[in-house]
Order: sequence, then structure tokens, then C-alpha cells
Amino acid sequence: MEHFNQHAVMPLANHDEQAAENFCRHLAIKLASEVRPVLAEIYESQVQPEFVKKHGRKPDHREIAIEMRKIPEARFWYRLRTDNQDRMYYVSGSMIERQASGISEKAKMLSGKLGSLTLNPSVNMPRYLTEVDIHRKPGGYHAESRVGDVTAGAQYDRTIAVHNMGSQGENNDDPACSIAAWVIDTHPNLKPRRILDMGCTIGNNTLPYKTAFPDAEMHAIDVSSPALRYAHARACDLGVDVHFHQMNAEKTDFEDGSFDLIVSRILLHETSKTALPKIIRECHRLLSPRGLMLHCDAPQFDSLTPYQASLRDWDTTCNNEPFMATLYTISLEQLYAQCGFEITKTFCHSIPGIFIREHSIDGNATPGFSPEYFFTGAQK
Repeated sequence: MEHFNQHAVMPLANHDEQAAENFCRHLAIKLASEVRPVLAEIYESQVQPEFVKKHGRKPDHREIAIEMRKIPEARFWYRLRTDNQDRMYYVSGSMIERQASGISEKAKMLSGKLGSLTLNPSVNMPRYLTEVDIHRKPGGYHAESRVGDVTAGAQYDRTIAVHNMGSQGENNDDPACSIAAWVIDTHPNLKPRRILDMGCTIGNNTLPYKTAFPDAEMHAIDVSSPALRYAHARACDLGVDVHFHQMNAEKTDFEDGSFDLIVSRILLHETSKTALPKIIRECHRLLSPRGLMLHCDAPQFDSLTPYQASLRDWDTTCNNEPFMATLYTISLEQLYAQCGFEITKTFCHSIPGIFIREHSIDGNATPGFSPEYFFTGAQK
């Protein structure tokens, strides 16, 4: 069963490809809902008591991860989760390659109907994206293999649809829909003239802000030209007016104070310790007086138990997201203050997902499922 919207550029699966995707889904559910709880029991009954006996204290999240990787059951989970991630990319990659020319042609035909697309071949790809294949995707999300390539964007769209399994709506946009509703509810006087989405990828969490603020001029940036071509075509087919630009969030071409609302979704943990403050300082430069900045990512470790925090070890060590473990230990409020924002105007929140709540989504519906979205931010 398909769990997502069939817009014009979404790759379509044949019978065998859909069966292979379903296998990936069901194995992911089994690993998350049946195997991982057993690992928690092993930690509580064996690993933690032995660590306390040896060291006279409880382990922190890094030490838990190290100790758990010594347990055969945990190594089994790591191996199967990693293999399943690679399998998902193999299935989607083969599917997209089979129809790549058709998808590219559709994207070309849709391009220019709404909004705009501005690519800049001179943009340097950040080292934190070129040193590893993010999420284990071969070539990352920026590699191109043909003129007018959109395959990286198509693969991102298809694989997040598999991973989320319908838990974030047919357009995989519940995080942005939920946060946009929070902005309207908590900042009723904010009437943004221009909105910027940083690290937009395919724009699935860009479009809801334009829908929520229809009078605003919506801009979105990313460094990946294949993702941006796909995002533009997708937005045109869905009838949403967005201006997409190929830019690095560390330093953009926009003028000072040119945006009233700046947002991102799962951007920060894909960057680096050097890039992060540059991005926040750029947000401060771009925001108008009383403008609002919001960055949605996974919860900081200080809001989790050490064992819960240790579960991110797979993402860091196996899924090629090396900055994740560092980001989640940083006080983002303090960082924002160091980058020009007043500390009293910084915040962090968790809000329930609208789609999740309205559809009573089962917590086992997707690996790493959370019924809430965590975000941090500041007002200028």
C-alpha cells in the first residue's frame, strides 16, 4: 500500500519494487517495536548493574552506547538496521534509475509554472556533506549523473515516504504544518512579508509555511541542485508558489533584515561545529526586527534519559551523521545568544503533531517515532 501523495514527479513502484519497499518497512517496524525493547531490558538488567559495580556510578549516554555495542543482541540490531537502510536505497535507486529520464522530463515540463528556481554552479559543497554519504545514501543528496538531474531529490522523496510510513501525512509535511500552526497561535501579530526555509531539500516542509501565510513571499535554499530541481517541480505540481535558490545557509546572498520568519527542519545536525554558528549568525543578519527564527530537529540530550540519548549512536556511527551526537549536547539557547540574539528571547518547545494527533498514529508505525516535534528558536 502506498503511504504518500502521487504528485507528478514522485517515482512510481512496480509490483516487485513495492513488495521490496514493504519488506523494508516491516523489518524496520520489527526492529523498532520488538528488538529494541529487548535491548532496553538487557541494559537495565545486565549492562547498567555491571557498569555501576565496576565504576561506582551510572554510565552516560556515550558509555552506554560503547557497552551496548559489546552485547551480541545489540550488534545484531545494528547490523540488521544498517543492512535495511542500504537495502532501502538499493530498492529506491533501482526504481528511480528505471524511470529517471521520464521523471526529469516531467520536472522540466513543470518548471517555471509557479515561483522560481535559481541555481548557482559556483556554490561550494560543504565538506561535512562530501566527506561521508549522509544517511548512507550513495553519493549523498547532491551528486549529479546527468544534465538536469533530479534523481537525488526523487530518492529523498521516496525514501522518507518509506521511512515515515504515512505517520507525517501523505506529503510528509506534518512537522511544518504543526509548527506553522504554533506560530500563528503564539505570535498572532506576526504577519511575515517574506519567509525563508534553510536546507529545504525537496520542499516537503517548505510548502506548509506558504499555505499558512499565503500573503508571504516564500523562499527556500539548499546546496543540492538535484534536490532543488525536484523541489521546484514538486511545488509547481502541488500548486504552491515558492522561490528556490541554490545557496549555503552559512552565507546567503539575501540582504540584511529581509525576512520576518526563518525556519529549518532537520538541518542543524547535518552541519558541523564550525558551520553551525555561521548559520545562526546568518539568521540573525537576515531577520527583520522582531523577526522569528525556528529550527526543528530531534530533542537535545538533556531532555532525554541517558539510555534514550544513547539510541542515537546508530545514527552517528552507522548512518553517517557524525555531528548529531555533538549538536544534541550543545545548549542552543546559549549559542543563539552568542550569535546576537538576546538570551531572554530564545526558547525551546515540543508540540504534538497535528496529523499524528488527528489520526491517532500508532507509536510503532515508524522507526524512531515521536508524537511530538522539538524545535528551538529566538526572536530578534
